[in-house]
Amino acid sequence: MKVLLGVVTLVSLSRGSEAFSPAQPATSSTRSLVQSCRSSPNALLTTPLFAEKEKSKKPFDEGLRTKLVSESIAPWRTLRLFLYTALGAGAFIGGLVNLSGTAAAISGARSDVDMNTEYINLAIDFGAVAVFAFLTKFDLDKQKDLNENVEKKIELKKQQKQLVKGMKEREKQLATLNVEIQVSATGDTKQASVRQLQAGARQHMIVVAGPKKATRDALIGANLLKMDFAMSNVLVVPFETDVTEADRLSRPEGGFGERPMYETQPYVAQAVGEGWQEYIKSEMSDAVKQNGEKVKEEGIAIVVASTGKIIRRGVGKVPWRQMVEQLQASTKEKEGSGLLPF
Repeated sequence: MKVLLGVVTLVSLSRGSEAFSPAQPATSSTRSLVQSCRSSPNALLTTPLFAEKEKSKKPFDEGLRTKLVSESIAPWRTLRLFLYTALGAGAFIGGLVNLSGTAAAISGARSDVDMNTEYINLAIDFGAVAVFAFLTKFDLDKQKDLNENVEKKIELKKQQKQLVKGMKEREKQLATLNVEIQVSATGDTKQASVRQLQAGARQHMIVVAGPKKATRDALIGANLLKMDFAMSNVLVVPFETDVTEADRLSRPEGGFGERPMYETQPYVAQAVGEGWQEYIKSEMSDAVKQNGEKVKEEGIAIVVASTGKIIRRGVGKVPWRQMVEQLQASTKEKEGSGLLPF
């Protein structure tokens, strides 16, 4: 037994000496691999699998995308064009054969040809060629129109994505803007940011922006539902786009030139501080892109829930009751996408 243990010990020691033996000098190929890795750290990443992944990240070819969408809309057009070409080619070849026979009969080389029949056959063959050529051109023109429409829709979809992205960014911008609200029945006011009102008072907000006439009409319509605003915790923020900041600050607050009652209601908050002009300008610009220049005259409305989400954007006359109901529903439902175009 002692002899066996001694043999095992000797074997393990010999293996250990091999394991901890000095390293052999690196070969030239190994040194070149190490140097290449040091000079280009990404060299090891150029494997076939990684290259395939990098290739898949490349943008999709727009021409191929348009073609695939067009094919999905008119899947039989390619087959029709093939049939038109094949049948037209057959008719053309048949017409050439009949034409050669007719020419031979006219020259006297053949006497067994019925000229009336040949003329009829020529008319049929070349008439078919003309018909198939017309159908081919008609289908190709339709395909061109379809491709143009598909490209326009794809481009419009891209623009829509950019608009939605911009709207999402402006949600954060709106939260930083300040408003002035009434805090007492005597008319005392206090300034706070939109984020503070939403976080502290769970306040909904409807921003009405446009020329003076549009905002005035909107506030008059809102005055009819003032009880609903009070019960629904909704603030209305008017912003006149045709009034300068200096004119807005110089408005009278009492005496003979006292402001109209619909502008001094408790649910009406005033846009104050910097940032509002830029924010409204961006919103108006997107609305004009989607609905035309009429937006500048009709004005826009932006409905903001207490969560900070913009749940609706509209152009023209403000449907106050519908907006209040939508805000009430937004507090009962789970938070959705919240980002709707004009």
